Amino acid sequence: MFEQIIKSVQSQISERTASPLMGSVLVSWCLWNYKFLVILFSSASVLRTFELVETIAFPSLSAVLLKGILFPVLTAGVYIFLYPYPAKYVYEFSRMRQKEINDIRRRIEEETPMTIEQSRKIKSDLARIEAELSEQIDRKDREIERLKAQLANLQSQEQEDPSTEGSTSSASSIEPSQLFMLRLVEKLKGRAPEKVLVQRGTQSQVKTEYDLGELVRNGLLKRNYGSAESDYVYTFTHTGRSYLITHANDSHDRTEGA
Repeated sequence: MFEQIIKSVQSQISERTASPLMGSVLVSWCLWNYKFLVILFSSASVLRTFELVETIAFPSLSAVLLKGILFPVLTAGVYIFLYPYPAKYVYEFSRMRQKEINDIRRRIEEETPMTIEQSRKIKSDLARIEAELSEQIDRKDREIERLKAQLANLQSQEQEDPSTEGSTSSASSIEPSQLFMLRLVEKLKGRAPEKVLVQRGTQSQVKTEYDLGELVRNGLLKRNYGSAESDYVYTFTHTGRSYLITHANDSHDRTEGA
């Protein structure tokens, strides 16, 4: 409880002393009553201290009122209300003079010609920067050429690979049972699990698996593992859709009969 009271008093004192008015009055009072402070902190006895305060610091009631109250309050008021005006003018004047000095210094530096050493240093720095930029550009150009070569190589490999989607030559000669598998995948909305195709196929399991493998090899179907189905899933490629559109209707009756 005692510690809380002390903390509360300290907080109140801190708030009061942080106020510009209280701080100004306190400093002003100390300046007007410096004799009282000297007597208070002297090594005189208590009785001698009181005697000195009454005879020197505050010899009369008027001294108490003037030096103890009126003069400190007036001085604090002057500091708070009047001092900012000349301080503002002096600060503005000082900053303007400093700006003029900086402008003069800058103008002199700009008008002063560079020395031969400074000129050589600037030329050397420019040459170094240009060399670095040229090296970066060359490196980027080599990287672009390398990527173009890789892209051309991949395109040539895709053209030569018979299992890509563009290989329609082998796809044009698929068997009727393989066409039936395509139509079955279509009925299953383009996503058919392998076990469903085997169950609903008209051929044996071995022949059905062979037909599915041929369709994948010819680029008509894609085979991927589907986690949702827990089985391999067959889906159309673009070539497979194109083949089904152009050939399925013509061979519909023959495929169903097979």
